[in-house]
Amino acid sequence: MTYPFSALLDAYRRLWPNRSITTETLDEQKSKALLYETISQELRDEWTHPRVRQSPEAKFYYAVKRAAASDLPDGMKVALIQAYLTVMEQLQANHT
Repeated sequence: MTYPFSALLDAYRRLWPNRSITTETLDEQKSKALLYETISQELRDEWTHPRVRQSPEAKFYYAVKRAAASDLPDGMKVALIQAYLTVMEQLQANHT
């Protein structure tokens, strides 16, 4: 089952309620761009002081663990983890 990016963005907000992400209604393209950019910032640990930042791999592990343990529907968990995988692969491709 595929979920629209607007639904995945809402799921991300549920996982990370303290993150300040726009609550305005966005079209699918803007929702996708915002979701991927937010995940990218999270994996690069941009919201943490530089001296205590963790690797993207560690952040990816924690994000997947949090998504898997959440009360989201299983299909939504898989779709959100797939979004994390997509961004992680992009980060690794850009890093090499």
